[in-house]
Amino acid sequence: MSIKLFRTLGQYGVSVATGDVGAGMAANGELLQFRWTSTTKLAAIQEISVTGMRAGTAFAVGNIDLKATVARAWTAVGSGGTALTLTGDEATLRTNMGTSLVGDMRIATTAALTAGTKTLDTQDLGRITTHSSAGWNAATPIIGSIYLPTTVLFKADNAADESPLILNTEEGFVVRATVPATGVWNLGVTVKWMEVTE
Repeated sequence: MSIKLFRTLGQYGVSVATGDVGAGMAANGELLQFRWTSTTKLAAIQEISVTGMRAGTAFAVGNIDLKATVARAWTAVGSGGTALTLTGDEATLRTNMGTSLVGDMRIATTAALTAGTKTLDTQDLGRITTHSSAGWNAATPIIGSIYLPTTVLFKADNAADESPLILNTEEGFVVRATVPATGVWNLGVTVKWMEVTE
């Protein structure tokens, strides 16, 4: 479905960071939730990226998985963390664009968000797999930046006529993480989207 088929209501972007997530977070902990609830409009997700990750207290040596996953049949909002303020001009890319219709968007603070009621796709939309050691086969984990560049988990190439992720009512996505034990860490996340009507 080409983005050219849609009439744009507004374009939006946010870049947020978690708080210092404590050690021992369960696998696939949800760090960001984006839930769309409009029954008459659509959300067209153009980009989901992670913008840096750092450990204030070192992880044990091991794998780190970060992933974006589509959620469907989202009937009850998650909880915890900080709900983003998307009123007025917040997140609009031009002042005269309408207030965002996002039903709920939240970022974790010191622990993973609670899941709410939804069904996650079995296959992820995008992911990065890295590690917490100081280098290949190193025994000592690093403290500080684990990776620095912006890493895209999903992006629609409009020039190549790729479809964005189109969200209908009670759909959305989450950004999840699995990390080794012991680390206290945080993560930056950027989301860009359009709110559209067919």
